[in-house]
Amino acid sequence: MPPMRVTRPRAQFCSMRCMDDYMIDKSPNEQLAINDAAAAAGYFIEASGVYNFMEFNPDQFGQFIETIITAYVDSLQNQKVETDGIKFP
Repeated sequence: MPPMRVTRPRAQFCSMRCMDDYMIDKSPNEQLAINDAAAAAGYFIEASGVYNFMEFNPDQFGQFIETIITAYVDSLQNQKVETDGIKFP
């Protein structure tokens, strides 16, 4: 007997405004970590001298992803959480 497949309705967005209704708000800490990861990505691209992702070889692409993830996680770990914790909107 073949395995059962679960089908989910696809979300179709009429605009960015509609899409925002389905997005999870980032905490200030997460937004800072994203900014830090974006900066690390930029440094990686500058250092590699390859500005077109399609020209990355598999090793470069893996290093690029690792750079972004490491910067994101390091940023979150290095941020001080206030005694009240993170306040979400």
